[in-house]
Amino acid sequence: MGNVKEIKIETIRLDELPPEGWQKYFQMMQEVRRKYYRDIYNPDSTAEEMNREWFKYFIAYKGKSFEQYAIFVNDVPRGWVGYMLDSRSASFNFEADCDVIPADILKIMLGKIYEYMLKYDIKEMYHWTFENRKIASLKSIEAEIQEEMINTKIDRNEMEPGFYEQIVASTDINGYRLMFCEELPEELYDNFTILMYDILEDYRSLNPVKQNRKRMEKEDWKLRDNSEKLSGAKMQMYMLLTPENEIAAYCSLYVDKDNKETIRHSGGFTAVARAHRGKGFAGYLKAKMYLKLLEENSDFTNIETDTMPWNTYMYRINEDFGFKPFKYGCEFRLTSDFIKNYLNL
Repeated sequence: MGNVKEIKIETIRLDELPPEGWQKYFQMMQEVRRKYYRDIYNPDSTAEEMNREWFKYFIAYKGKSFEQYAIFVNDVPRGWVGYMLDSRSASFNFEADCDVIPADILKIMLGKIYEYMLKYDIKEMYHWTFENRKIASLKSIEAEIQEEMINTKIDRNEMEPGFYEQIVASTDINGYRLMFCEELPEELYDNFTILMYDILEDYRSLNPVKQNRKRMEKEDWKLRDNSEKLSGAKMQMYMLLTPENEIAAYCSLYVDKDNKETIRHSGGFTAVARAHRGKGFAGYLKAKMYLKLLEENSDFTNIETDTMPWNTYMYRINEDFGFKPFKYGCEFRLTSDFIKNYLNL
């Protein structure tokens, strides 16, 4: 029998990678971006730039138990796995340098996720993705699909200013103050946190999948907003405020630094407070936002948004505005028991 070559596997925290390790990791990530993320691929990027950008996130999320590991097989980087814990839930993410993630790489990732769950006494973790190769990978291990999401979009040349103007003209906002901003004012964060708690509770009541997640606190929303800033994304938000300076409704979206062609509703919300529903405010704010984009932003070619299939009200509004489905995503749930059984631990 021939000699069996020993396979060397290393998982190294990114904040502990030596310079030569970062260079290898950077080269892998450049290839991953070139193959799968053309909208953010920059052939002129450097390992030093990626290192600086990553450490911005690491510092910002350090208080949320953020960890990320590079996976090396025989000194060659093959992917990464990362996780974060906030007051609401624990999430994980992963990446690999191939179309089909091999079973051995998946097992390494699952092993690191399980270590993290034991470390912080976590019973379940979640992952959202619209990428078919990641969906296929998690389906291959029979991971639980918690729920699904529809991604829809509209091209700029399909947008109808006259339609938006008609909505704006026919909506009565008497007694409310319209406000545009590029970041949420500090004095509104408390009110915003309460509003979003109600909104997410209402979403849960519609969701056929009953979830037991904690509420997001003000610091979680601030951290989320800061994450978008660190990525270079520019938020745009329209709000309707009451005379008491409370948020009655708002609509937000993002313009990404590395992909200005696509305006992103994902990560933003269109929401109306309970006491102010039934007045057409969601459609009004979307119409105001789109008129502003068409007038002031010459870069974008389309707008994308995502909606849960059970959120029929918002899906219908998006449909009325001309959005059409173009891809589908899943949220996966991994429990510590599932991973333990899968890995035969």
